[in-house]
Amino acid sequence: MPSTSPACVKSHPSQYVHILPPKESVRWKDDIGGGRRGKHNGGAKMGRPMNRWIIVAGAILIQLALGAIYAWSAFTTPLAAPLPDTTFEDITVDGGLVFVIDGDLAVGKDSDIYMSFFYNGIETTNITDLDVRLELKNSQGDVVKNDKIVPYLGIVYQEGEPITAGPFTPELDGDAYHFSPRVQKAGCWHYTISVTHNESGNLTIHNFEIVENVGTGSFGFTATQTQLIFAVGLLFFAIFTIIGGRMAAKYGHRNLAIAGGVLLGLGYILASFSGTSFILMVLFIGVLGGMGIGLGYVVPIAIGVKWFPDKKGLVSGLAVAGFGFGALLWVKLCTGFVFGPVKLTGDWGGLFETFTVSQVFLIYGISFLVCVVLGGLVMVSPPKGWKPEGWNPPEQTSSSSGGQEFTSAQMRKTPQYWMLFFMFMVGAGAGLMVIGVIQLFGKYALMNSSNMSSEEAVIIAGTAFALFYSLSNGIGRIVWGAVSDKIGRKWAFVSMFGLQGIVMILFFFVGGYEYPLYIAAAIIGFNFGGNFALFPSATADFFGNKSVGLNYGWVFLSYGFGGLIGPTIGGMMGDMEMWAWAFIPAGVLCLIACATALMLKAPEQAPPMTE
Repeated sequence: MPSTSPACVKSHPSQYVHILPPKESVRWKDDIGGGRRGKHNGGAKMGRPMNRWIIVAGAILIQLALGAIYAWSAFTTPLAAPLPDTTFEDITVDGGLVFVIDGDLAVGKDSDIYMSFFYNGIETTNITDLDVRLELKNSQGDVVKNDKIVPYLGIVYQEGEPITAGPFTPELDGDAYHFSPRVQKAGCWHYTISVTHNESGNLTIHNFEIVENVGTGSFGFTATQTQLIFAVGLLFFAIFTIIGGRMAAKYGHRNLAIAGGVLLGLGYILASFSGTSFILMVLFIGVLGGMGIGLGYVVPIAIGVKWFPDKKGLVSGLAVAGFGFGALLWVKLCTGFVFGPVKLTGDWGGLFETFTVSQVFLIYGISFLVCVVLGGLVMVSPPKGWKPEGWNPPEQTSSSSGGQEFTSAQMRKTPQYWMLFFMFMVGAGAGLMVIGVIQLFGKYALMNSSNMSSEEAVIIAGTAFALFYSLSNGIGRIVWGAVSDKIGRKWAFVSMFGLQGIVMILFFFVGGYEYPLYIAAAIIGFNFGGNFALFPSATADFFGNKSVGLNYGWVFLSYGFGGLIGPTIGGMMGDMEMWAWAFIPAGVLCLIACATALMLKAPEQAPPMTE
């Protein structure tokens, strides 16, 4: 048989064995998933040519959409925004003059406010020099100002004017005084009223201060409710990663990816029609969306390592890099691409500026569905026997690269599985803890160590996460994967966990200073991203390339445990203002994981596979 042209040898009526030359491009037509179409996962058939790097492009497209789970932080603020007060009324007294105000301030539109005065129990209009001002104040009672001083990479910006409305001179309308203010921001608005009253010929000046909390929310969720939706999503994400691995053998990776995209998109689409129901939000975004992410997440990794047995670390990093960058993309689409004073999209305030939260859910649901389905169409296995040009499988050694196959049951009986499980739980827990509390901790630390105002600290802490942590998270997935291909998975683990442990311990001490906070956030995000390149590659190395889709789901279950433990401990320590007991123990655990990695070696040859 000529070696220069592909051929098929019919060895059984239902099987074809492909004999292919080593090419970077192969011809494919479909992904044979098993079931009715045959017991084996034969992979690509003959048809139009496809370069294996198309798999990488499809994987990145899928993961960009699946990164929506980390973009949930963009929705927490509007979901937890206070509801507008539709029954505001206040009564106050100064020197015998009773002041009554009635009416509701509304953001962005004129409001009808009525004021009445009573003296000795009788409504009076003997009022002169009536002056009304509105000021937006923070929780410390300070007037909020536009364009606060923002230390950003050494640049200091000019402080703006206080956010106020008025002065107003209300006009008498029947027995009450009326005026129509307009406020542009939600928050705690303070009415300052000065009035001169003619009391039996004596002119007396009275001053009143009334506070109205102006909300823009439509949901009124508590912060705990917003985080519960996120936690449920993480839980179902981890669980359905395992289920997806098992389903792939029966239904095929392409079908699994498409199903994941449909579930994820459908979850957000249904949430857009669920009104303000918290329960429905948990069901649609937490449960249904988490299921979709779990089903789709493992597909690009499982298919990628089959097409790239020579570059497993790199392709795993590329496959999941979209997950990290996707979070940044979807967050900033909501709020505008603003990083401190740097406004990449000018005055555009993001989708929330034009659409309601429910409408953004609908837009995102459709976008997620389209991205995952398109990427899923190319998620097909290579033909049986295919290998990259010039590459030959290495001989089995103690640092095996995935030639021996373990079933999930066999894998869970090995100490290597539980070592990887512990390490991933620690790495995920540390990174997710920082994601959850970096803005709270950053604000606390900067205000106490650098004497910054609340507004300044919030902006700097937000920049540390949205810019430095998020970008490094995506970059780390690619770099650590490529590095592990050069120095080996074991030493990549040792380096990553050793560095992460040191920085997590230092994070408590440096978080109160702008530049060290940026650097620490970038390093922690970089190492957190590395988890998602190294662990699937190590799973393939230790337990088999062909079985990685199923086996990695069991390894990834540790991510769910880390996601529950890390952020919860961080929040508890934050409530008690004992931040050191969050970051330092997490750093110590990372160093223990580093020591664990030193003991890693490939498992012994697996016993015969049993189903």
